[in-house]
Amino acid sequence: MHRIVTVLETLGLLACALLLGQSFQAVGLQAGWAGVLCCGVALPIGYYCADLLSGLIHWVCDSFGDSHTPLWGPMLVAPFRRHHHAPGDITRISLSENLGSSAIAGAAVLWLWAPQALSAPGGVEMLFRFTGLWCIAFAVLSNRFHRWAHLPLARRARWMQQLQHWRILLRPQEHALHHRKPHRGNYCILSGWANPLCNRVPWARVEAGLARVGIRTNFD
Repeated sequence: MHRIVTVLETLGLLACALLLGQSFQAVGLQAGWAGVLCCGVALPIGYYCADLLSGLIHWVCDSFGDSHTPLWGPMLVAPFRRHHHAPGDITRISLSENLGSSAIAGAAVLWLWAPQALSAPGGVEMLFRFTGLWCIAFAVLSNRFHRWAHLPLARRARWMQQLQHWRILLRPQEHALHHRKPHRGNYCILSGWANPLCNRVPWARVEAGLARVGIRTNFD
């Protein structure tokens, strides 16, 4: 069974990379400098959106369901819950195990979205599409950046340490705050840029509101 999962995760990574490449090309990279410029402007916006998305997904996986929840339970909830008990394990898993579930989800979104070329290059619509693609790409990579935040200092390359210092990558000391019980803040795992916004959300009130309509929390 483990081998089957590994194969599926690897295929998910390959499919996601292929679909991303095709989508970037279709949306406007072939449109010359206008497409390249639009893609560059969209990158930091997509990066922030992906960090925010990673925080929302992290909150959902920490707060609802369990490892037996259909579909996303084994893929997302179980790994996040285990991670609280053994945070160092993420530094010892393979690339496919680290990113496979995210890549499968990303490939599914890209397949359903199937972004096509615009009739006229440039403009707000192209910026929006590039932002969406960057968001998907970085959301898929978020657990890799998360892994780097857990690496011991001796195993972190100098470039990695520098990017963490500049807050381009998730800083270990900031992420460590999430691993203090009750694990209720600093949910974002890509760069941490969106943590100030996420930490202002009254999660307990949101959960209470969801409980009123029958969606109850299940903290591990």
